[in-house]
Amino acid sequence: MIAFILAALLAVPAGAAAAPKAPEFKIAKVFNAPVAEIKSLASLKGKVVFLEFWATWCAPCVAGVPRTNRLIDSLKDEPVVFLAVTDEPADMIAAYLKNHEMKAWVGVDEAKSSFKAYQNSVRPDGYLIGKDGRLLGRVFPDSLKESHVRDAIAGRYKPTAVTFDSADAASPRRTAGKIFFEASISSASGEPGMSMSDDALEASALPFALMISWIWGIEQDQVIADNPPVESFNVRLKTPPGNFEKGRELLKLAVQSTFGVTAEPEFKDTDVFLLSLSTAPGAPRPQAGAPSLKSGIMASGGGRLLGKATMPRFAKALWMSVGRPVVDDTGLQGEYSLDLEWKRSDDGERARALAAQGLRLVPGRRKVEFLRVVPVKKN
Repeated sequence: MIAFILAALLAVPAGAAAAPKAPEFKIAKVFNAPVAEIKSLASLKGKVVFLEFWATWCAPCVAGVPRTNRLIDSLKDEPVVFLAVTDEPADMIAAYLKNHEMKAWVGVDEAKSSFKAYQNSVRPDGYLIGKDGRLLGRVFPDSLKESHVRDAIAGRYKPTAVTFDSADAASPRRTAGKIFFEASISSASGEPGMSMSDDALEASALPFALMISWIWGIEQDQVIADNPPVESFNVRLKTPPGNFEKGRELLKLAVQSTFGVTAEPEFKDTDVFLLSLSTAPGAPRPQAGAPSLKSGIMASGGGRLLGKATMPRFAKALWMSVGRPVVDDTGLQGEYSLDLEWKRSDDGERARALAAQGLRLVPGRRKVEFLRVVPVKKN
């Protein structure tokens, strides 16, 4: 295994047998369900359970709801429960659900029973649990497929090991001591997936260029890696509160040291789209960011753009959808709120969604920054 570990306090948990019993938990309040509470996971025995740690403030969580709704529709009448758990107040969730369609059961766990049981520290995060109550694996919600659930229902799903403290441990990923700082790189394993919070980043089996883009905080298309040293790898970063960017800088050094590469900025004249204000008569204007909305943005490939951010940040997020760099040309200052959804790869529908916000994309040419990753020259 390729590994580079930087740690102030690091404990390596011992492995556990495949498909152990899933950790138990209680949920005091459940919306969208035939039950008002979940007294135990055992009460759902006979059903496959997809447990997702979720929140209204988590942009990737909210952006993934339409996909989950479609998955639930596809599995209608099957013995499966999609349970999205949050630790937010019940009245807040009730108000949210009045204006947002969620077909999953929504569990309110202010006591954090499930969070403690699964040692959860990032969102979104997910676990697939078999009909017999066995933990089949940790699955990033956006990576969950209908075939995964159907295989679990039929007993064909191949379990993915989730690390335990010991064979009898009650929760996954529990360590012998509290980790204050950890930055690790290892060879690819498990299902591809990524989760991120204010002080943690965890990604597994992602392609080299995509992983570099997450670590450097840029778009994948900005990464130039003609001869990547590996196809994919795993990353884990955990830092004390408020120190994520410092941890990211150390992780960059770790990547370059581990793989014997250097990553340098490179500017090139490039065909781009300019994010501009609409010139149509009576066109609306983007709305300033709502004070109650947490800053942040979620761009889900082609089809979803959600959050509160500056226009340059929105422009950058659109890059992934249009297949070329997008540069802000609106001249707008401050943060704005956008909530756009369109059919993937449908340029016309995307244009209409932008127009409804008073925006448009215009072809242009600009000097754009890229990141070139090349092997270190040996003397």
